[in-house]
Amino acid sequence: MDALEAILERRSVRVFEEEKVEKSLIDTIISAGLASPSACNRRPVELIVLEDKETILSLLPGRLEAKPLKTAPLVIVVTSDTEKVIRRAPLYWTCDAAASSENMLIAATSVGLGSLWLGVWPQEDKIESIKKALSLPDNIVPFSVLAFGKEGDEGEPMWKKSSQEEKVHWEKW
Repeated sequence: MDALEAILERRSVRVFEEEKVEKSLIDTIISAGLASPSACNRRPVELIVLEDKETILSLLPGRLEAKPLKTAPLVIVVTSDTEKVIRRAPLYWTCDAAASSENMLIAATSVGLGSLWLGVWPQEDKIESIKKALSLPDNIVPFSVLAFGKEGDEGEPMWKKSSQEEKVHWEKW
């Protein structure tokens, strides 16, 4: 699958088959995440790869939006090291983390896996829950939780439900 096809076919999967993800596919996803652009090349993004179900379920206990984690065989927590931020633009790390997250979602689609992005930052309760579950140092901030695996449900990408005419403005609003 080429890059454009993966971008256009990517969708949020909320039910996964529990089959373990092959190490070569995990490496491909990680490489895509680390290949993302970074403001001033500061590279604050750090990834935490999880396959242990108990650890995965400890990330966001009791949260409805975390239900898909119950079947996800692979989770990657995207974090950023706040000691590597740009002083004149301290929140650019969020752009770096978002680009890394999206690259991994697209890569997963390109290798035949489903994925789901669970937002974490800027919700303090989620940040603290994940920091505690993974024993993160103070300078590491979780940005997103990405779930991966073989799709256990079917559906169409949500973007296909709206047209370009509804979402794209040319020259002015």
